[in-house]
Amino acid sequence: MQINQVIETYDQGAVDYDAIMQRYWHIDRQPLIASLQLQPGQTVLDAAVGTGLNLWAYPQGVHVVGVDLSHKMLDEARKKSVSADISFKVSDICNLDFSDNTFDAAASGFTLCVVNDPVRAMEEILRVTKPGALIAILDYCKSRDPEVEKWQELISDGASQLGFPTGKIKWNALMDYDELIYNSKLTIEVLADDRIESPNPFLCGCQLLLKNSKA
Repeated sequence: MQINQVIETYDQGAVDYDAIMQRYWHIDRQPLIASLQLQPGQTVLDAAVGTGLNLWAYPQGVHVVGVDLSHKMLDEARKKSVSADISFKVSDICNLDFSDNTFDAAASGFTLCVVNDPVRAMEEILRVTKPGALIAILDYCKSRDPEVEKWQELISDGASQLGFPTGKIKWNALMDYDELIYNSKLTIEVLADDRIESPNPFLCGCQLLLKNSKA
């Protein structure tokens, strides 16, 4: 997917995004954010914050910087009622406009399956987080069941080009987290890797807790 297509799709789908996620991919975000073990005064990057579905789970006293390419998704995020201190910035997670070692932690929800280069996106998240920082990821991913993967292969082109629902959300139905996390030579330590398997090829996912292991 070209970046301008991604922006256009999510601008168009911004108003309906929460309802779509509630209907098809509703997952409690509190365990994801709790896994970061955040302390008051820490600064967290929410990479591709979208409409802010993670935001309610951040604790008071933490500063969250939510970045996204879609102005309209950020407009929806600003409407959320939150306890943490939140600021927003239009930014591409494959080319983040922050200095090295800026953030104490990072979170990403249903993001890396959308970007063209998830390895580059992870490299950027690792660059802007501090050594030892925890990174929590919740995402769609390719199934480890070969039979389910066959169905994901069939829906792959439609999911990335037309979207589901059509024109609202586009993603890589074959997003390979085994390849990304274990074979990409990223400077990470995997602390938790929980897979969400389903016979429904639309519902396969993962929740990961990573540690930035750069020197």
